[in-house]
This record gives sequence, structure tokens and C-alpha cells, in this order.
Amino acid sequence: MLQTLSIKNVALITKINIEFGKGLNVLLGETGAGKSIIFDALNFVLGAKADKTLIRSGESEMRVDALFNNLSEATLKNIEEMGIEDEEVCITRSLNIEGKSTIKVNGMPFTQNMLRQLGRLLLDSYSQHESVELLKSKNHLLMLDRYCGNEILSLKEDLAQKYKEYNDLLNKIKSLGGNEFERERRKSILEYQINEIEDAKLKVGEDEELSNLLRLFSSAEKIYEAVSLCEELLCDGNTSCVKALQQSSSMLSNLSINEIDDCKQRLDSARYEIEDVCDTLNSIKESANFDEREFERIDKRNDLIKNITKKYGGSIEKVLEFLENAKAELCELEDSEELLLKYNKEEKLIFEKLDELAEVLSQQRKKYAALLQQKILSELKELGMKSSQFEVKFNKLASPTLNGIDDVEFVFSANKGQDVKALSKTASGGELSRFMLAIKNIFAEAEGAETLVFDEIDAGISGETGRIVGIKLNNIASYSQILCITHLPQVASFGDQFFYVYKHEIDNSTQTAIKSLAENEIIDSIAKMVVGDDLTETARKQAMEMRVKSGKIV
Repeated sequence: MLQTLSIKNVALITKINIEFGKGLNVLLGETGAGKSIIFDALNFVLGAKADKTLIRSGESEMRVDALFNNLSEATLKNIEEMGIEDEEVCITRSLNIEGKSTIKVNGMPFTQNMLRQLGRLLLDSYSQHESVELLKSKNHLLMLDRYCGNEILSLKEDLAQKYKEYNDLLNKIKSLGGNEFERERRKSILEYQINEIEDAKLKVGEDEELSNLLRLFSSAEKIYEAVSLCEELLCDGNTSCVKALQQSSSMLSNLSINEIDDCKQRLDSARYEIEDVCDTLNSIKESANFDEREFERIDKRNDLIKNITKKYGGSIEKVLEFLENAKAELCELEDSEELLLKYNKEEKLIFEKLDELAEVLSQQRKKYAALLQQKILSELKELGMKSSQFEVKFNKLASPTLNGIDDVEFVFSANKGQDVKALSKTASGGELSRFMLAIKNIFAEAEGAETLVFDEIDAGISGETGRIVGIKLNNIASYSQILCITHLPQVASFGDQFFYVYKHEIDNSTQTAIKSLAENEIIDSIAKMVVGDDLTETARKQAMEMRVKSGKIV
């Protein structure tokens, strides 16, 4: 449920913090006080389109925080699949005047799309003018299946499995190339690809080996020149380093002075070391000798491997894998006539079973659809729509799908003598609101949303019908938390927590504020809804009676 909603700089709101409770939370206040702004802020923090015009005049940013806790097991499982492992969900969303929005859920960055998905798990919003999901006929089959419950789960699982088998088999038939001409064309392509890969005689790791050799060849000339010059300076000719050391040692050899003998030995050691370096440089020079024909062979081989890998997978390993798959497909195609006979026979049997399962599922749905029709009509009559008509309309699809053979649409008429039509074409705002209340009351226990929002759902009704709306909301509130804006005392009397929204002026600035009401204030507020601002004891007694009848006061 929604425990806390904090709103800052949204429209007329400077800063408010609301602590909601379980059951039916009623928001009261005069028209224009800002009740709907609170719901706008709630929708914003749950992923609605960001609107810069909501930022309070003179401010650069608005921010809304929402904390949800005491979540059901089903909701915890669903949010865990979204990467949220905590038992509480804390959502923060801000929007600045430049239009930049920041979203965090339990401290983690979230996209607006992810936030909308999360919002649908945490809250359902029903207003007099908005019920997009209910109006979409594509959702009606899902709603009917939820109403059917566990009765059809195993049927749907069996159907999904059989549908997968059927599609896998169709893909196998398609892979055989369709008609004989297509199969022969496919065989020719495969044969060409297999021959091209096999002729290349690829070896795993060969591409890396060739690349190393090419790098060596590309630097061979530079290596040869540098080593040759170094060898000449150190070893070759009368001016070489070795010759100079040899001559120096010889000049000192006839002098028998201890210090000179030591110098001679050191000169000889240096000469021997440099002569060894010269031998090593000579070996390097010989190995770096550039062979143009070998370079061309390696370069050509490298280009061939690059072309093959580019066409068939990106690496030698992938190319060899492609080769094995191509051989297997060619083998199938060569035996295609026999395989096609086998697959076509299997396809017919699986389709018959798929069609049979879809028909059984359809019959189950129709059985529950009849019960749903009766319940909704009964609910609508209690809500003052005695002449309304409602049907779950079934259209049979040309062939079974993952959901069976049913195309389902809810059709409705509020008035006697009018044909039933799609909800989007026939229901007015008030009628649709009551229709939604009837649906929600029937689905209350099975639905997954933690919090439900009803914005003036009682518009256009009064008296006994208003009391029935209150009873319905109270029933739903035993399963889910409800936030409700109402102007009817009959509805308000069923509230568990009450909040009064009002406007006041501070420093020449109009601001929206909210306060929680105690029981005596609740009675006065309901009494004002009966008689207006001029309170009377009779009105207070009437309000008290409503609270007693609703079961909220013993």
C-alpha cells in the first residue's frame, strides 16, 4: 500500500507530506482546492508523462516521493523480476524547468518505461474521464481469463505447449524450402557455401598466426637496415669498434705494468663481448631477410580467411560451426520428400490437437463469461443503472493462436432499447466510472494492484445509489488500499481515514494544504456535505447515523 506521499513545488502545493492508511482513504475539500493535484503528483511519481506546467510558479524544480510497503507476495514476486529485492519500494521523481526528469527507485536509476511498469503493479487509477486500459478491447480477454482463475490455467499451459510444437514444426517445413524449385535453389546455395568453406581448409588459430607473420614481414626491411648499420659500426672494416679494441690491446701487450695489464684484460673482454653481439646481429639479419613471394602467399591466404569469416560468422570457429549446420541442412534437403511427408502428417495431427484444446478453452471461457455478465449486470443495477445491458462478445479467429481461438470484447449499453456497443463508443464518463467500480468490485480479491485511486467516481449519482457505491468501495477496501475523492456524504461515510484539502494565502501567495481529520471533524465534514457550511445538529446527527450504518462507528 501507499504509506507516504511527499509533494514539493507541484502547482499550488509548496510542500506537503501525507501519511495514508489501510482501507478507504477519503480526500475531501471544495472544488479547486487541489485534490486532483495530489492525484496528478501521484501519477507523476508512478511514470505519467512529465508536464513542466505543473511546476509551481517561480520554482525551478518539482519533486514527488512515494513509499509503498506491506506489499503482497504476488507483488513482491513481480517487482523482484524487475530487479527490486527490497520489501519496501521508495520512488523519487523530479522534473526541472528545462524538462529534465530524474527517477530513482530504492536509490537506483530507473527509466520512465520501467517506472510505468512498476506503477501498474503498485496502483490502479480510475477516474471519471480516464480508464484507458478498460477501454482497450485487447485487454478484455486477459480480464476474462483472470476471472476464470485457476480453472483454465492448466488448459492455457497445455495450449501454449502445443502451439509451440506446432510452430516449431511449421518452421521445420519452411526450412525444407517449400516447393521443389525452392528446395533445389536452396541446395545449390548450400553446396556452394560448403565447397567454398571446405576449399579454404581452415584451421583454428591460423588467422592469428598469419597476422603475426605479416607484422614481422612489414617490419623486416626496417630491421635489416638497422642491424646491418649496427654490425658495420661494431664489427666490419678498419674503423670498427672490434678493430679499435684489438689494436689498443696489442699496443699495451709489450708493457709490463700491473695497471696496464688490467686495462689490457678489460679491453680484451669488451672485444669478446662485442664480437658475440656481432654474431647475434648477423643471425638476426639473415632471419629478417625479406622474401617477397612468401609475403605475397601469406597476404593472399590472410585475405581469403578474412573474406570467409566475414561471410560466415566472423571467426574461424563460427565458420566451421556454419559448415556443420549447412551440411546438416543439405542432408535434410536431400531427404526432403520423405521428411515433408513425415512433417505434414505430424502437422495435421498437432493442429487437430491444438484446435481441440482451443475449443475446450473457449467453452470454459464462455461458461465463465455468462457468470461474469450476470454479476456485472447485478452490480450495475445496484449502482442505479437498471436498464443497462452488458455482454462478453466472442469472435472466433480463423486459426488458433497462443491464446486460443477467441477474440473477446466487452460491449455495453446504458439505456433500454439501445444496441450494445464497444465501451469506448457508448459509455459516458459517469457510466464508465460505475462500470469500472462494478468490474473492480467483482475482481477485488483476485486483482494484484496494491492501491486503487478513484477520482470522483460518484459523479452524477446521489441518494441510495451513492450508499451502494460506498458499500462497493468498502468491500474493495477490505482487499486493497483505496484513495478516493468524493463529494457524496453517502460515500464518504464509509471512509477509514479522512484528509481535508484546502487553499490558504501566505505572503500574498496561494498554497494548497492538507490535514488529517479526527472523528469529530469527520462528522462535521460529512454534515457539511449534507447541508452546506451552515451546520445544524440535525445534520450532525444524520452524519453520525451514516457513520454508524457504515460500520465505522460502533
